[in-house]
Amino acid sequence: MGGFSPARLVRYAMAHPIGERQRLRTLARIARWQLSARLVGGPRVHDWVGGSRLVVERGMTGATGNVYFGLHEFADMGFVLHMLRAGDLFVDIGANIGSFTILAAKVAGAEVIAFEPDTNTVATLERNIAANDVAPRVAVNTSALGDREQELWFTSGMDTINHVADADTPGAVRVHGTTLDTVLAGRVPLLIKIDVEGHEPAVVAGAQKTLASPELKAVEVETVTQDIADMLAGHGFVQRHYDPFTRRLAQAPVHSANNSLYIRDEAFVAERLQGAAPVDVYGIAV
Repeated sequence: MGGFSPARLVRYAMAHPIGERQRLRTLARIARWQLSARLVGGPRVHDWVGGSRLVVERGMTGATGNVYFGLHEFADMGFVLHMLRAGDLFVDIGANIGSFTILAAKVAGAEVIAFEPDTNTVATLERNIAANDVAPRVAVNTSALGDREQELWFTSGMDTINHVADADTPGAVRVHGTTLDTVLAGRVPLLIKIDVEGHEPAVVAGAQKTLASPELKAVEVETVTQDIADMLAGHGFVQRHYDPFTRRLAQAPVHSANNSLYIRDEAFVAERLQGAAPVDVYGIAV
């Protein structure tokens, strides 16, 4: 959203599930942030949902969306909040500054393994972990996940669009590459989120043992190729869409989502979602 024109930002805000219910308040939040970010500058600690806090500064696309709307990626974040419980394991692949990690660890009380290879972004991720006092529940892993053990090149300083790159990409740095199955070594998460800017096929290919474990109930993945869809279907996952307001799963889209949701054991997932405690998002119970 950092590159949005003012008119486009307003249109986006009014179409957001929180924005369309709080039009004036949302516009006021946007105006306050835009003004304060220009006048003060530097990182600021923002009181977020469910007693959490988020370290935000100008130019952080996803984080500023959370300032505006509470839950920037509404359907995806709502699912994480409602699906997880204390003691569950959540794997956040492409954690960036930690928005999903903080929702899982601080608000839901889950344990988290957060994968983020960019050292600059990791510094902000760790600031958010510290600001929320969840270090005992969050393990940060700086490896880049893929389909095998190898060295990879990774962009740096590109905010939410850092990605695996070629060796000759300007500014790319060498990072350790491994597979999710290797890192987990038999541990099984309840929920995985994969947001790696097009590298998803390799990540999924390197997670076959984990995907085969029945304890894993849901996967949120940003880029879905036919190979990914086939692999997930082969492990019994079906695509669903989630409405955090009603807590219902649907076969057709309800709200726009950045990630595609795949679940299995739908009865278990539905019961989990319905039984979650509500979370206050700018005065709206979600």
